[in-house]
Amino acid sequence: MVMLSALMTGFEEKFVTETIESSPHLTIYDEQRQVPDEFAQWLSEKHNGVAVVEGARPRDRLRRIKKPAEIVQMLRAMPEVQAAALNAVGTAIVSYGSRERGVNLMGIEPEDQEAVNAIDTYIEDGRIYDLYSSGGAMLLGAGIAELLGVKKGDTVNVKLRDGDTRPLRIVGIFKTGVTTIDYARAYTLISVAQQLLGMGRDVNQIVVRLRDYEAARDTAARIEAMIHYRTESWQEANANFLSIFVIQQVITYLVTSGIMIVAAFGILNVLVMLVMEKMPEIAMLKSMGYSGRDITLVFLLEGMVIGTVGVLTGCVLGYYLTEFVGSLPIPQRGLIESEHLTMNNAFYLYVRAGAAALVVTLIASVLPAMRAGRMDPVVTLRGHA
Repeated sequence: MVMLSALMTGFEEKFVTETIESSPHLTIYDEQRQVPDEFAQWLSEKHNGVAVVEGARPRDRLRRIKKPAEIVQMLRAMPEVQAAALNAVGTAIVSYGSRERGVNLMGIEPEDQEAVNAIDTYIEDGRIYDLYSSGGAMLLGAGIAELLGVKKGDTVNVKLRDGDTRPLRIVGIFKTGVTTIDYARAYTLISVAQQLLGMGRDVNQIVVRLRDYEAARDTAARIEAMIHYRTESWQEANANFLSIFVIQQVITYLVTSGIMIVAAFGILNVLVMLVMEKMPEIAMLKSMGYSGRDITLVFLLEGMVIGTVGVLTGCVLGYYLTEFVGSLPIPQRGLIESEHLTMNNAFYLYVRAGAAALVVTLIASVLPAMRAGRMDPVVTLRGHA
């Protein structure tokens, strides 16, 4: 139970840690909530009534966040917000030689973005502030760089909306260990991204870092109600992956529960055989004045001694087994990237496994102990005479 719990929770904790460090806790998109129909509103005001417009085609609106600087200033004033930054985000095609890859291009201000998610710690060669290099620069995910065959110092071409291309020099390659980021994301200055995406001076995304990332859902709902733009927490953005971890935990506890039940039957058989072997001794003790409750307590204590020794032994072996499995060279290239299995050797896992083992042992000891306590000494001694 210790080893399996360490394996499952270790994988989940690594994913959560890498996600909340390499991505914002909250993301505000340029999607307005409850946008009123301007024509219906005009009719209502003119005729002093309620007007409903049906079959109206949506207007071709430029998607952007209005008054982004004021929103960021308001967010930074909130006590639960640690940092906020503006982004210009869109898709782009990056080419190097004959190879092309689509990327999620993020235009950032390095100082503000670094306060939201620490990109600099994931850059293998270079710094985030190298984006200020003259002529245009880009930070590229390690997965995209590998697919394109580029390294730091190479120049790639980014296709513009009008079909032209613009060269950008790779000033750094970052590797977070999260595949969905390393194989999809690229950073450049917000001014460069606005030019590449044809956004002018507009921004379409605001990212936020909270002091408590676990409160992201509630904070997102509160911010969305204030500014009327869709606000998504990191839990919502990764809901599919987090649901997989829930299923993994259920499977883990089902398997370990089955193991516990098998162990409980083993303890039950041992104690039943012990009661059968000690029937003359039990009868002698009862004839000397010991009550059935005393006999029951003796066997319950014996069961708990078995459980305690088993827990101590299991925790020691579980620790070394967890360390051994975590040291095995097993490369992972799925949702997260790692050279070893990620194990969570936390103390609470031992407490949980130990408590479960003691409860199972206590339950398995009840039936033999009650049987020993109800034994009739006269019948027992007569049968062994």
